[in-house]
Amino acid sequence: MDLALRLVEKILIIYFTLYFVIDIALYVYSIYRYFARNNGKDENLSYADYPISIIVPAYNEEVSLVDCVNMLAELDYPEFEIIVVNDGSKDNTMKVLEQSYDLQEIHKEDKPVLEAQKVKHFYQVKDKNILILDKENGGKADAINAGINFCNGDYICTIDADSILDDKALKQVIKPFINNDNTIVTGGQLAVANDVVLQNNKVVNSKVPKNIWVQWQIIEYVKSFMISRIGLSKINALLIMSGAFSVFKKEDILNVGGFLSKINTHPYIESIMGSGNQTVCEDMEIVVRLWRYKKEHQLKAKAEFIPEAICWTEVPEKPQNLFKQRSRWHQGLGETLKLHKKMLFEPKYGVTGLIGLPYYLVFEFLSPLIKLLSLAFIVMAAVYGVINLKWVTLLLVSVMLTTAIIMSSITVVIEYWSQKNAESNRDALRYKSFWDWIWLLFSGILAEFTYAFYKIAAQIDGVVNFMKKKHDWKKFERKGVQNV
Repeated sequence: MDLALRLVEKILIIYFTLYFVIDIALYVYSIYRYFARNNGKDENLSYADYPISIIVPAYNEEVSLVDCVNMLAELDYPEFEIIVVNDGSKDNTMKVLEQSYDLQEIHKEDKPVLEAQKVKHFYQVKDKNILILDKENGGKADAINAGINFCNGDYICTIDADSILDDKALKQVIKPFINNDNTIVTGGQLAVANDVVLQNNKVVNSKVPKNIWVQWQIIEYVKSFMISRIGLSKINALLIMSGAFSVFKKEDILNVGGFLSKINTHPYIESIMGSGNQTVCEDMEIVVRLWRYKKEHQLKAKAEFIPEAICWTEVPEKPQNLFKQRSRWHQGLGETLKLHKKMLFEPKYGVTGLIGLPYYLVFEFLSPLIKLLSLAFIVMAAVYGVINLKWVTLLLVSVMLTTAIIMSSITVVIEYWSQKNAESNRDALRYKSFWDWIWLLFSGILAEFTYAFYKIAAQIDGVVNFMKKKHDWKKFERKGVQNV
């Protein structure tokens, strides 16, 4: 037994050492990225040549949808349309739209480019470039596909119905497409929208929420978006772009068959994974499929995360809802890895197959299981009296110090960067004073010994649901933002 424990100990040390080294490397690069970025002027860019169709899938979004659409209508971009897709909502979503806008029912010829559930009614908002599709329920991926069928833009922006964009966010996320024709997807930084205040469709106040669960998610978002995604984007290993705010080239989306839904029988989808497949996290799957298509056709591709583009999105405030969301995310990760397992460790898929997918498999999907194994190992080692208390103590102290160093320095860097940007970017930070910053730092350290275990439990639940092939989107109720 002693030999077995020592063997497990060595394996866990290697794993967590690699985990630590990768995190530090991504962190160091994110710092470098901020200071080395190009802040060139954009006067010579012709945005009008890059029309965007913003697709807003909505299911039971009566609380937040109108605020979202009103905000989108006032974005600083020369050529865009808004397509709201009511995906068979069971609440008052459609009624709220009818009360808020002057809707004119119009006739649209069927354009079945992508398979989707039937659209029952089409409405045009009078004097605005807003189209509303009232369709039968088919899920988020199906709703986006329906929107794509009736869009006119060359670029597709998907945004959640509870999201609020910074005024210039569209210009920022379209720039990589203008500068590099090989770009397949871009996305911006997500900021927590809970307790923000809107005035004239713009965020004017975003104090630190009192809810500790929301605070932990703020810190989680800073780590995920401002550290991991910047580094992964650089090496072309970024396989996740948040469904809350992403932009794609319409031509690419059509080539790969649109978003994955159970009724989608596009030839490319059937050729690589068969028919009848679906996932609870369509945003990751579509990005991986885009990479796969480009590599199989020997085409260059680039996915780019844009930290300057801000999108506020509402996060769960109740622990049970947060548990369901994190479980769903982890289940979706497993589903995507399974659907595209052919790419794993396959040289023909380049960095995506050799680094990107293995990273998400080993250090993301399997991570909660390995952490659970680590806890079991510590208990077993303690029972048999072979635990190295100095090693465990050093590990705990290292976790605290690493969290403190990363959180403090990255927030200082973001603060430095934000001073050179619009006020709306500063609002995304969610801390306005030294004491706000200290409290978030303390909250982040506390999370490593509380929330971290809660998240492990949720992720393991996601693994179980993945194994059982459950398909439940587990939507949480929205509170909406405050308008003044």
